[in-house]
Amino acid sequence: MTTFIRCSSFVVEMIETSLTEFGLTPIEGRIYVALLKLGSTTTGPVVKKTELHRATVYDGLKRLMEKGLATYIIKQKTKHFQAARPECLLETLEAKKRELEEKQKNAAGLIRQLKAFEQSALHKESSRIVQGVRGIKSVFEEILQHHQYCALASRGSFGELLGPYFLYFQKQKKSKNIQARILLDSSLKGSKYAHSIHGRKRFLKQSITPPVATFLYGETVASIVFAETPHAFVIESKAVAASYQEYFDMLWRTGVS
Repeated sequence: MTTFIRCSSFVVEMIETSLTEFGLTPIEGRIYVALLKLGSTTTGPVVKKTELHRATVYDGLKRLMEKGLATYIIKQKTKHFQAARPECLLETLEAKKRELEEKQKNAAGLIRQLKAFEQSALHKESSRIVQGVRGIKSVFEEILQHHQYCALASRGSFGELLGPYFLYFQKQKKSKNIQARILLDSSLKGSKYAHSIHGRKRFLKQSITPPVATFLYGETVASIVFAETPHAFVIESKAVAASYQEYFDMLWRTGVS
């Protein structure tokens, strides 16, 4: 008999715990199970059955009624409480499902509005300066997030500046299938440095080789200056990027393979 009582108690605890999945607190679950067992009852037997404080039981009964899982009638000026049928739990889940669907619908509308703000911000012009090797690497990491880019390079200082990262960048371009068009100084034609660069390459006439390296990706123009502390001027502007792209395309047509 003792073993049966223990098993029965364990099953009840499992049921009470499972009720939390229907939005009930552990106390509400205990009170709900007690009401199902007792049938129509006053608060006294519920207090005794649940071993909860009377005020806690009253509070729990109130919340169960708010959730539609308990009702009461008055007999001889005394409230008699009764649990709603267990099928109401499914109705509770359906209500939560409808509420979730409504939240998802509202969230979708909110996300569209937020995306509009984001797109608006993307079309605003901005500029910044990054310094040092770490700053230059951050520009290259941005390039790796795009499907294509163009580079109007200088005389091949990136290998020395970036060290092992330079070859890592080339491998990442290849693995991501990034389409690159690179214009190099004519003095680099046939060099090991030029051969290590992944992408389509053409060589400029030496007389028009630029003093800085300029990268075009998306609506961004990054001009890298090689100095004791290297730095890059990064401009985000649709108009500026289009202007640089037009200039690059002109030089690309005059370059030699």
